[in-house]
Amino acid sequence: MPTELSKLDQIDRDILLRAPAVVALLAAVSDDGEVSESEIAASVKLAHLRTYTSKPILHNYYSKVDEVFEQHFNDILAQLPEEWKEKERFLENRLLNLDPVLLKLDSIYAEELITSLKSFAKHVFKSN
Repeated sequence: MPTELSKLDQIDRDILLRAPAVVALLAAVSDDGEVSESEIAASVKLAHLRTYTSKPILHNYYSKVDEVFEQHFNDILAQLPEEWKEKERFLENRLLNLDPVLLKLDSIYAEELITSLKSFAKHVFKSN
C-alpha cells in the first residue's frame, strides 16, 4: 500500500480511492446530464492507464484505484439522482469529502493528486 494511503484510516482511504470515479462521473454528466457508453469506456481505460502514465509519485495510488475503479464507478452511477443538476450536486458533494482527506496527505502528494484528478476529468469530458 502506498505510504500516503497507509497514513489514512479506512474511511479516508475509501474517499481517496473513490475520487477518480466521482471525478469521472462529474465530468461525464456536466456536458449533458448523461453518462454515455464512450464516457464509461474512457473512464475505465483511463483509470487503468494512470497506473503507469501518471506521475511516478501516484503510480501506487492508481494501482489501488485500478483494482476498485469499475465497482466504485458503477456503485456511484447507480446512486445518481434522475435530474441533471441534482446529479451534479450529488457528485460535487461527494468531492467535498475529499478536501479534509487531502489535508492529511503530504502537500506535494496532494498537489500532484489534484492535478491528476483535474486531468482525469478533462479526458473523460472530451471522450464524448
